[in-house]
Amino acid sequence: MSALASTLFLDSNIIIKYYITEPGSDWVRSIIDSNGYFAPLSTYGLTFALQSISIADEALMSFYNDLMHRLVRSNVDYHIHEHAPSVTVVDAETNLDFPVDQLLKTISFRIKNNGWVLAALCGHSQVDYKRLATFCGVSRDKLMRLTPAKVEQDLGVTLGAVAPFAPNAQTRVVIDTGAMQFNRIYCGTGRNDRTLEISPLDLVKIAGAAVAPLAKV
Repeated sequence: MSALASTLFLDSNIIIKYYITEPGSDWVRSIIDSNGYFAPLSTYGLTFALQSISIADEALMSFYNDLMHRLVRSNVDYHIHEHAPSVTVVDAETNLDFPVDQLLKTISFRIKNNGWVLAALCGHSQVDYKRLATFCGVSRDKLMRLTPAKVEQDLGVTLGAVAPFAPNAQTRVVIDTGAMQFNRIYCGTGRNDRTLEISPLDLVKIAGAAVAPLAKV
């Protein structure tokens, strides 16, 4: 019987290995402890929490996990905020304590026959499609905003969880110049219940992002 093992970030402080008995199994059976030994879930009091994590969930967690690894390796100053799920800027204004003008939202676009682009802008700023098309080196009609269904289908993330980090090699990330005025900004992580606080300069470096004027004036 073959097995799958992966790394799971339950939150900003707990990093564990979890073990699934066989491909196709719906239940996590045991985890690998800090010494590398298999341990029953009850050792960590995580039976209920981890039993709901299936192989399908592993794919959804992959982006977030990869991002956490990148942040840890980068040695930059950052903080992960945990909160109730938030999908829109209005949700953020209602449920979160972050300054809205420093909240970086990421909008997904398909470039016809040329991959995707993630455009990130702060607060209530809106994308100027002509500016974005110019940055991408295409005409306006080659640029198509993704629907929520296409965001999940093409990029593997749900609405409210899109982050300014490329999920694949065919995706570019561009951050509006307006975001660079702040010492700290708050952006998505691939999960709609986690927000990354980071300096915009560090974000640009870790994301490999470009910076360009994108907002309507």
